[in-house]
Amino acid sequence: MGQKGYNVGTNGGKWGKTMFFIGTYNHNLDEKNRVTMPSRLRDKLGAIVYVTLGLDKCLAIYPEETFMQIASSLSKASSLQSDNRGYKRTFFSNSYECEIDKQGRIKLSSELCEKCSITKDVVVIGVDDHVEIWDREQHKEMSKRNDDNYEAYASKISYGE
Repeated sequence: MGQKGYNVGTNGGKWGKTMFFIGTYNHNLDEKNRVTMPSRLRDKLGAIVYVTLGLDKCLAIYPEETFMQIASSLSKASSLQSDNRGYKRTFFSNSYECEIDKQGRIKLSSELCEKCSITKDVVVIGVDDHVEIWDREQHKEMSKRNDDNYEAYASKISYGE
């Protein structure tokens, strides 16, 4: 959890202190299940990231600081409740620390790729405080659903509350 020369969440720019991941990038996995992280995302992620099972059949990539905040919050949830136990087991057992290599790649777990139907063609997207990796066809379907419901979602979202 030590300092690595970056501090996700506190860039101090004109819009405040929150750093967001944005954008959509098409990439491919190589024969060793590595994917190149787009430089615009990689610069914000830092050298060490955490890869975990995301929601809706994708992989979620978190900067170290963000993952530690999530892990700390989850640790406070009572393991006496079965939903908490189940979520914690799934989240932590499907998470691993990963170093971004000199070529800007991360190695994805074969098991996690299989769970998310990720094969060769992937889409890397920025989503607020993390990055997601999707199978390209799955991403197309998810994106269409979200586009179709964009206005309905907007009417239900409460900003800053």
